[in-house]
Amino acid sequence: MKDVDRYIDVIVAGLPLEEKEDIREELTQHINAHMNELLIKGYSETEALQIALKAFGNEKKMNWEMKKAVYPFYKITRFLWNTIFVTFVFCFLSYFIMEYYYPEANNSAPVTSVLGGFFIIVFIAGMAEMVYEAIQLSSVKMKYITNPWIFFFTPSIFIGSIMFLAYFQQPENYQNGLWVDLLVVPIGAFFYVIARQIFNQLFKRSF
Repeated sequence: MKDVDRYIDVIVAGLPLEEKEDIREELTQHINAHMNELLIKGYSETEALQIALKAFGNEKKMNWEMKKAVYPFYKITRFLWNTIFVTFVFCFLSYFIMEYYYPEANNSAPVTSVLGGFFIIVFIAGMAEMVYEAIQLSSVKMKYITNPWIFFFTPSIFIGSIMFLAYFQQPENYQNGLWVDLLVVPIGAFFYVIARQIFNQLFKRSF
């Protein structure tokens, strides 16, 4: 049936040829079997088709899950992209803040500082990702917590707020842009989630 074929085409779009054909065959068998059960129960062919496809779920969401399952290095690649992206953002912000307050100085960051910052981001983000994956794999349903914006960004605002209290207690220690250091956690979390979203969009469009 054309409707079934179109539905399956969306699910297998962008998958490697071998996996695509195997998944297409398996899905066709399952959908047809479900439809036959519904037809036996007295549903019309149109009703059976609609119910069967609805039972299998949104085709675009299934396609996205299939891609993530088929490409095993997806999460590792995304993690590296995220950490490099955030490191670049911090280098960029640091440079322009220092240029604003100290235009006469050489404000380029040494390679050792960049690498040190990168590995700190890798460690913190890696711990957060492990907790995030554990929550996703748990049997407890936590729909809102598994939203990346809520999981990564919300706690960072709380941490940043606590750190920023130091500015009000000793403002003289955070002049000439140094107050930005107190907001490094929420800034990092914000751009980490942005990087995640960018990677997901690029990945979806690449296949």
